[in-house]
Amino acid sequence: MRSLTPYILATLLSGFIAWTPLHASTPKQSFDKGYRQHLKGNHADAVKYYTKAIKRKPSYAQAYLMRAAAHHSMKEYERAMKDYTRVIESGDNYFKAVGHFNRGVVQYDIGKYSAAITDFTWALSYDHKMAAAYLHRGIAKGRAGDKKGQVQDFVYAARSGDSEVRGWLEKHAPHVLGRK
Repeated sequence: MRSLTPYILATLLSGFIAWTPLHASTPKQSFDKGYRQHLKGNHADAVKYYTKAIKRKPSYAQAYLMRAAAHHSMKEYERAMKDYTRVIESGDNYFKAVGHFNRGVVQYDIGKYSAAITDFTWALSYDHKMAAAYLHRGIAKGRAGDKKGQVQDFVYAARSGDSEVRGWLEKHAPHVLGRK
C-alpha cells in the first residue's frame, strides 16, 4: 500500500493555489478600502491600503494621489509632495494638472509661496479652465506681495466659473470685472 501523503499534499496545495487568487485583494480593492478609511478620517489606515494598492500596481496614479492627500491631512508634507510628484510623472494630463495643483497647495501650506505659484501655473498649463488653480495662485501671489497679480488671478477664477470669487469681486472690486 502506497502512502497517501503525496496525494494529500497535492490536494491541499492545489486547493490553496485555487483559493489564493479569489481571496487576494486587487489593487482596486485595496484602493477602495483605503478610500473608505480616508472618508472616515482614518488617514494612517488609508495610507496603508493605498500603499498596498501601489505595491501591486506601481503605476496606479489615483492611489498615489489619494495617498498624498492622506499624508497632507496628517501634515506629512514631504511625503505628500513626493507622492504628488509621482502623480505628475504619470504622463496623463489630468493627473499632471491635479498633481501640480495639490502639490501647490502643500507648498503654500509650508510657506513656499513662489513654489506654490509655479505649481499652480503648471496646473493651469494642463487645464487652463481650472478655476481653483487661479484662485489659489492668486492667494499665493497675495502672500508673496504681488497684489496686482492676485486680483488678476481672482478675475480669471471668476471668469472660469468660481461663483464665490465672482460674488466677492462684485462686492469688493467691481471695477476689475468692468463694472462700477
